Amino acid sequence: MKKLMYVWSLLIIASIVLAACGAPAATQAPAATDAPPATDAPAATDAPTTEPETGEIPRGGTVVVSEGRQDIWPKNFNPFSPDPIGGVLRLMYEPLVLFNPVEGGKPTFWLATDMAYSEDLMSVTYNLREGVKWSDGEDFNADDVVFTIDMILKNPGVDRLGLAAFTESVEKVDDFTVKVNLSEVYTQAANIIGTQWIVPEHIWKDIEDPVSFTNETPVATGPFTEVTNFDPSVYDLCRNEFYWGVGEDGAQLPYVDCLKYPIYKGNDPANLALVNGELDWVGNFVPDIENVYVAKDPENFGYYFWPGGGTVQLYFNTTKAPFDDVEFRKAVSQAIDYENVVNTGMYGYTIPANPTGIGPKHESWISQEAVDKATEMGLGQYDPEAAAATLDAAGYVDQDGDGYRDNPDGTPIAFKMQVVTGWTDWVTSVDIMTQGLQDIGLNVTMDSLDFGVWLENLQKANFDTSIGWSTSGITPWDFYRNVLDSSLINVESDVADGQLWGRWTSEEADQLLKDFTSTVDEAEQKEIINQLQSLYVENVVAIPLFPGPTWYEYNTMRFEGWPTEDNYYAQGSPWETQARLIVVNSIHCVDNTSCGQ
Repeated sequence: MKKLMYVWSLLIIASIVLAACGAPAATQAPAATDAPPATDAPAATDAPTTEPETGEIPRGGTVVVSEGRQDIWPKNFNPFSPDPIGGVLRLMYEPLVLFNPVEGGKPTFWLATDMAYSEDLMSVTYNLREGVKWSDGEDFNADDVVFTIDMILKNPGVDRLGLAAFTESVEKVDDFTVKVNLSEVYTQAANIIGTQWIVPEHIWKDIEDPVSFTNETPVATGPFTEVTNFDPSVYDLCRNEFYWGVGEDGAQLPYVDCLKYPIYKGNDPANLALVNGELDWVGNFVPDIENVYVAKDPENFGYYFWPGGGTVQLYFNTTKAPFDDVEFRKAVSQAIDYENVVNTGMYGYTIPANPTGIGPKHESWISQEAVDKATEMGLGQYDPEAAAATLDAAGYVDQDGDGYRDNPDGTPIAFKMQVVTGWTDWVTSVDIMTQGLQDIGLNVTMDSLDFGVWLENLQKANFDTSIGWSTSGITPWDFYRNVLDSSLINVESDVADGQLWGRWTSEEADQLLKDFTSTVDEAEQKEIINQLQSLYVENVVAIPLFPGPTWYEYNTMRFEGWPTEDNYYAQGSPWETQARLIVVNSIHCVDNTSCGQ
């Protein structure tokens, strides 16, 4: 038993999968938050600042949300979609266990009330919460969890979290107990499985193709399940009348009636709506935010850019030349003006990234050996002369006299760097990078795309180079797993989950990732991370640019209970799929008049 408790304490420290940084992502790695008592429903996290004399928390209202998406909403509420619509993940379809990126270490039990490994670490048992109903009034129980996991194991196209890599089978112990049998010792299994969203067996058992199913009338357990007033440019997601959660005042959660998701074609129109007080909950880049936003209404307009986000990187499609050449990738790294990207593109809100890709949150894990190797290779250092010399030495020279470098075989090099249209911080950063590459003779142009196209291109390896987020997680294993683990390439759909967008893989990387999950020895795990850092650096798997700021702005004119810098109980970004479930169960009207009741 002492061994098991030791194992469990380390597992909690070494969690995984969601989050999915500087911008939304379905497979972003979770971090943990304080857990409520195992048998209690989640309570509102932030006490209201204004209450009527009765002590009841004001209810009602529609929260207007802008989470950064720029293109139209598809009418597809399938949580297994590569690009799930707005609130589908967690707000509709809830996980067994919830992890909040703000606090590392402790799971918040959600549809499960606890979880435990067997003594031999070859199975994980989840006890489920009783009294939960689906939004159509049907009871939730172990059959739904068994069905969901079994469906994932039988349909690789919906295995968004990579469960099949370590899961052998799932079985029902009783109506509220589920046992998941592992194919090998995998010390991250409990948390990865725990973050899996659950779907109702009585609906999904009749779905012939769970990959293409659009799920236009969703049935889920979450606080918001009812889709109203749907339009490609805006839709409302309203409360689940059967929701199981109870707040600190003893009333059913959530306190607000609906979430409204309008589309804005870029940061500029979204920020105009923000400054005009039209938005309540926002996750956008705002330049000079103190003057542009806060100064307009200091009493009600607030923000906090928590520094724990994942590293934003430049990804290469290594399935094609010249991006499959490590020397070419090294030269690109040497040609990037990182200080200019940070100070101009990101408005000084962040700093240049560490060349290992590990962010400030996990600074103690950084290997000096890997950093020294990066310095020796000239990675992460702006040196256009060194970049030109690297390309010359590798045979990338101008052979036809048109002013641009060619491949060693004489064929021309012309490529694009993709970015999301309207994400002005990233657009400016990409503009700086493409100019630097043009200065050393590379024919590269910016490719500005709608969010959905941009993400699909990354997932299907239909790009040349691209700026993109990465995973922070609880340990650097989360980051490296998401950019290196070959099992994240879905064999059925050929979609790359996590951030395995560059598709650089190796047997050595896979083995190291597996080795980490096969031990609970901290020293051994740290040595494995050291080796992963060196592998990542030496092969220039991607180019770390900067730790991604966690954009988050809020407006207290109508609603309160938001995370603040002084009481940051959860990551505030509305695109953070784990923590937003905590936030929506905490916010409420300021009083009985603020929301128009």
